[in-house]
Amino acid sequence: MKFYVSADMEGISGIMLPDQLLRGAPLYEEARHLLTMEVNAVTEALVEAGATQIIVKDAHGSGFNFIPELLHPAADYVMGATRVEQRFPGLDSSFDGAFLLGYHAMNGTREAVRDHTMTSQGWQSIQLNGRMIGEIGLDALIFGLYGVPVCLVSGDDKTCSEAEDELGDIVVYATKTATGRHSAIIKPPLRSRLELKDAVKQAVQHTAFCKPYSLPGPYELMMRFLHTEQADARRYDNVNAQRMDGLTAVYRSENLIDLLAAAF
Repeated sequence: MKFYVSADMEGISGIMLPDQLLRGAPLYEEARHLLTMEVNAVTEALVEAGATQIIVKDAHGSGFNFIPELLHPAADYVMGATRVEQRFPGLDSSFDGAFLLGYHAMNGTREAVRDHTMTSQGWQSIQLNGRMIGEIGLDALIFGLYGVPVCLVSGDDKTCSEAEDELGDIVVYATKTATGRHSAIIKPPLRSRLELKDAVKQAVQHTAFCKPYSLPGPYELMMRFLHTEQADARRYDNVNAQRMDGLTAVYRSENLIDLLAAAF
């Protein structure tokens, strides 16, 4: 069995503050350790469940947040920045399932820890074909292009609710109960790792029932920017890219990856 794990940082147990998420910030090194240990717990659980190949992608910010020396030896790791066109290097249709580890809720989710969609500084919200969507849905669609289903999502309770609404019958694991953008009732990381290992094994057993997430084209993506100058900086051809008002742009394409590459 082969599994692909995409690991973000905001939904990892014990992480909720800006100072934990930015390179050079006072608590960043501690957060790197929390992330790496949670990734290791998932990798260990996958090995125990019979996985023969595991790829784990560092999907937060620069893509260089894992502590390489401490990583579990049973997986291979994608680190460093990747473009949307190659969001998940090494992915192909031979993978049995994908996990979204430590994810967060989409922009505007009430009382969610660090809610945003791709960036908290570039835009307010994203709609795909008329429906609000976050990173859970976007990444599940990319995995779905390869016929690979997302079988597990972890993060705060708002993230888990979004995953169930978006993807249906999957395994979710809440590392914390969010009470605000920078506050939560957390589970101790040691307990979270043990419980997450059980969730991973449950998800592996559930893989046969998971379905790849798909959305037929053509595609239209609407972005609502934070400031007019952000919309000013974009190029528009009034066919595939069109500015609708001071803060809103629409991108269109028959191909999902081309659409995301143009928008992001």
